[in-house]
Amino acid sequence: MPGRVAGAPSAPVAAPRPAPGFTLLEVMISLVVLAIGVMGIIGLQTSTYKQLQSSQNFSRAAMLAGDMADRMLANQGQVAADAYLHDDAPDGVPSPDCSSAACTPAQLAAYDIWYWQAELRDEGPGSLPDASGEVYLEDGEYIIMVRWNDSLDLATGEACDALDPGDVQDPDDDLDCYGYALNLGCLDALGAPCP
Repeated sequence: MPGRVAGAPSAPVAAPRPAPGFTLLEVMISLVVLAIGVMGIIGLQTSTYKQLQSSQNFSRAAMLAGDMADRMLANQGQVAADAYLHDDAPDGVPSPDCSSAACTPAQLAAYDIWYWQAELRDEGPGSLPDASGEVYLEDGEYIIMVRWNDSLDLATGEACDALDPGDVQDPDDDLDCYGYALNLGCLDALGAPCP
C-alpha cells in the first residue's frame, strides 16, 4: 500500500453533484406557461370561428338581397306598381305556383315575395339566424333589407338602416343588417322608362 508522503497536499473532496433533471418547481412553472398558451389558442380559435360565421352570414344576406333584386328587375312593371313593397312574409302559399305554372306579372310578384321570405326563414344549414326582410321605397330607390341576429342572443327589431354605416352593426342589440339599394330610374306602370 503506497504511503502518503508527508507534507503533500491532500486532494480536495468534491461536493456531490446534484442529479441531472428538473426540479418540481421548474416543472410546475413550465406547466403554467403551457396552460396559458393553450388557453390563448382556444380563445383565438373561438374568435376565428365567430368571425367566420359572421362572414358567412353577410355573404348569405348579400345573396338573398341580390336574389330579390334580380326578381324585381325581371318584373319591372310590378315594381313600378309597388307590388314588391312589403315588410313581412305573406300569409300562405300564393296560387298559382309560378315555379310550375304560368302566372300574370302580379301573381309573379306575389310568388317572388313569398319565395324570398321562405328563403329568409329557411332553418337549414347555412341559413341566417332569426332572419327577416323587407322591400321599401326611400328617396326614389328600392331598398332591399335583410336582417339577422348574428350573436344568437334572440335580439329582434328593426333598429338598423343598412344605408347608414353607423347602424349596420348595432353593438347594443347585435342585430345585423344588409341593405341593397336598387335604383330603377323612372318607370311607368308597365315598367317602361318614363318619357
